[in-house]
Amino acid sequence: MMSLNQYQDIELQQNADFTNIITLDSSHTMTSNMKYAAVIVKDYNHSSFTGPGKSQGTDGTAASNDVWASGSQNEVHFDVVADRSAGTITLTLPAEAIQYFDDNFEGYWDLVEKDDQAADAWVRHIQGDVTISKGATKLTHTFTASVA
Repeated sequence: MMSLNQYQDIELQQNADFTNIITLDSSHTMTSNMKYAAVIVKDYNHSSFTGPGKSQGTDGTAASNDVWASGSQNEVHFDVVADRSAGTITLTLPAEAIQYFDDNFEGYWDLVEKDDQAADAWVRHIQGDVTISKGATKLTHTFTASVA
């Protein structure tokens, strides 16, 4: 669990990959029983919005063959990697996904831990607001290599 900084606003920049490394307090023990989920929602009622969804791949798990598409969503899952030895949880969302958020999207996010073996199974570690920073360049534009 995090004892400080339990609220963190994030800005997703269009046409850029997003990474957020969350370090848990050293007093919190991460075990192999623990699972993690982190999502973005428009509101806490999970109202629909136009945003990215995986048309190929597994929500919450990054893979080289993930395919993102625009559509009506109720939530968008960050890809999550929990590192027990480091006591960190890394949240990522690729530029290929972020491009599908509406320019004026504002919402919320949180990171929740579930321990299948404990009576107090659910812990919300951190939460915050989400905004989109608009981008002029599109991923489909021509990119020019640097010169010597």
